[in-house]
Amino acid sequence: MGFIRSGRLGVEAAGTMSGASVAAPDNLLPALDLNALARRAALPVALAGAALTAIVVAGGPLQAFAHAFARALDADPRWVVAAAAFELLSFAGYVALLWLVGGRATDRLGLRASAEVTLGGAAATRLLPTSGAGGAAVTLWSLRRAGLTTREATHTLLTFLVLLYSVFLASVAVSGGLIALGIVDGGGPLLLSALPAAAATLAIGVALAIAARRPRKQRTVALGAAVRDAVGLVRSTDARLLGALAWWAFDAAVLWAMLNALGAPPSLAVVVLAYFLGQVANTIPVPGAVSGGMVGVLLAFGVDADVALAGVLAYRAVAIWLPAPIGLAALGGLRRTITGWGHHESAARPAWQPIPAISASPAA
Repeated sequence: MGFIRSGRLGVEAAGTMSGASVAAPDNLLPALDLNALARRAALPVALAGAALTAIVVAGGPLQAFAHAFARALDADPRWVVAAAAFELLSFAGYVALLWLVGGRATDRLGLRASAEVTLGGAAATRLLPTSGAGGAAVTLWSLRRAGLTTREATHTLLTFLVLLYSVFLASVAVSGGLIALGIVDGGGPLLLSALPAAAATLAIGVALAIAARRPRKQRTVALGAAVRDAVGLVRSTDARLLGALAWWAFDAAVLWAMLNALGAPPSLAVVVLAYFLGQVANTIPVPGAVSGGMVGVLLAFGVDADVALAGVLAYRAVAIWLPAPIGLAALGGLRRTITGWGHHESAARPAWQPIPAISASPAA
């Protein structure tokens, strides 16, 4: 996600058990309602069918979509396989970074648990109408179930996101700057490269300035503290920090691979800029915003309409539907992991003992 890329995934469960009576905590993941997902998918499928019918019947400008679809079907399968591998490597990077940051906060978030949280969050992001925040919601919720307080969990997640999105901003600044300065030939409008590069550079500067101001007393979760922790982690030179780079680089490589599969990729800097500017549109809760943003940037830099449409269409198919079934399987593992945490907590509690009665004794 990648985040990455908001719904409420918390679930409340309470009950009592015979013997050592213990209230069951809200530590179980809700089972996804497949019937509800099917009903939710019915409308997009129907709209897609209607769109294809309109393309065939109406012709005209809609023929561009037909050409893009036909071109996607003729994609080089070797590049398609490479794109699938890139997407899996992207998630491996996310897992590594979450393992690093979350493992500092609680020893329960090891490699396996980090993978389950990451892939389960991917399923939530892809299959639930959460405007891209499903993964963050699952991560925060899992940190709470791992025993962290709300403040500790929020701070841990914010530190993780600072590391992740620092790569995002740096990529926009570098790719946009190279194109705007003419170091890389982009061929598009100057503002489309210079403005995002300047905005990303400004955002990085503001974050570092906030981090430089140390408050006397910090009672709430603050961005500055998260940035300072992120800088400290960078100084540690832990190899898992490369996970932040891998998350974005390999996911962007999926778009690059699909454009290569069509035989007409633009320059790498244009692909990078189109990818990251398209991801900005993920904050808009409108279906197709990401795809539309990527296609718009590619068109602005002179990529043929059918290549841009087909490439982005193929990229979204890999990025969305490859992680979804894997994430659904991971949710089952995460449910068992969190249940195990609850059992360990119950076993660690001392058995309840009645307070002995204190009998009155005569005064001395």
